[in-house]
Amino acid sequence: MTPQISIILPAKDSGSCIRRSIESVLAQTFSDWELLVINDGSTDDTCEIVTSLAQTDPRIKLMDSTGRGVSSARNLGLDSASGKYITFMDSDDRIDPEYLTRLIDLIVKEQADISQCSLYYWYEDGTLIKEKETVDDIFEGHNSIMHAYFSGMVGHICLAAWGKLYRSKLLSGIRFDETLIIQEDAFFTFECCMRALKVACCNDPLYFYYQRPESAMNKPFDGSKMQYFTVLGRELDICKDDKALIYKINLRKLITALDLTSCVIYDASGSEYLSRLREIALQTYEQIKGQGKPRSKIRLKVFLIRHFPSVYYRFLKIRAKRRQRTV
Repeated sequence: MTPQISIILPAKDSGSCIRRSIESVLAQTFSDWELLVINDGSTDDTCEIVTSLAQTDPRIKLMDSTGRGVSSARNLGLDSASGKYITFMDSDDRIDPEYLTRLIDLIVKEQADISQCSLYYWYEDGTLIKEKETVDDIFEGHNSIMHAYFSGMVGHICLAAWGKLYRSKLLSGIRFDETLIIQEDAFFTFECCMRALKVACCNDPLYFYYQRPESAMNKPFDGSKMQYFTVLGRELDICKDDKALIYKINLRKLITALDLTSCVIYDASGSEYLSRLREIALQTYEQIKGQGKPRSKIRLKVFLIRHFPSVYYRFLKIRAKRRQRTV
């Protein structure tokens, strides 16, 4: 019998955390689901744990990927999913017992293509911090959806692929870009939003996004983080006829360049990218000048990085040392 919801969960060396993730699925108040756990070349006991749990519940299915990364694993899950709706999880995250119930009720009630909940950033010491940018709202029509996606740095429609329920039909032909090391979620979500006619969001934090110190997003700066601009560049090309949207994408690009500059200084790595980040920030600021007015804090950073870059970098280094002393 075809399940209503397919849950796609890639896993690589997740033996320390995957049990709690799967147990949060087993605790769902909505029961008509299949869980596709995609083993991405694990060398620990991930497969043994999943196999043991699958023996107690046939809705859990273990599949083997080729060890080519999370995007490849998710794509295998998309190719194998049979549900009318699809959602994603990461192997170290967990979901509230009402997660599936709330998202399917919302997508059906609003006849939406995507439903979304808010999230908690979940830290190792148990601290939970609610995401500030997600909202209770319905976005209908291309302009409304895309402007919600490009609001702020996270967006009212969050960039992450997880925390959402998608109609399977919407995802026909959309896959994760396996060449991206980071931001593969963002471009996937962007493509879904470009196609969607309606997105329904609730502001209840039903997804727990675990913050691992060693995760890709928390590693010291390296060249892979320049792929932020690869994705933003693609989005700019696709949206080139929408001036209001181009401004929002460029504003996100400017803030990203400034934030990554701070990361380079704080991490004390990637200094070879400072000149390129400065160039991107200044060029992007020139492109948005006159179209809107970025916050005064952003304008001040641009002024300093344009006229006094060495002073600005020194200031960032001092601030980084103070932060390190307080950690």
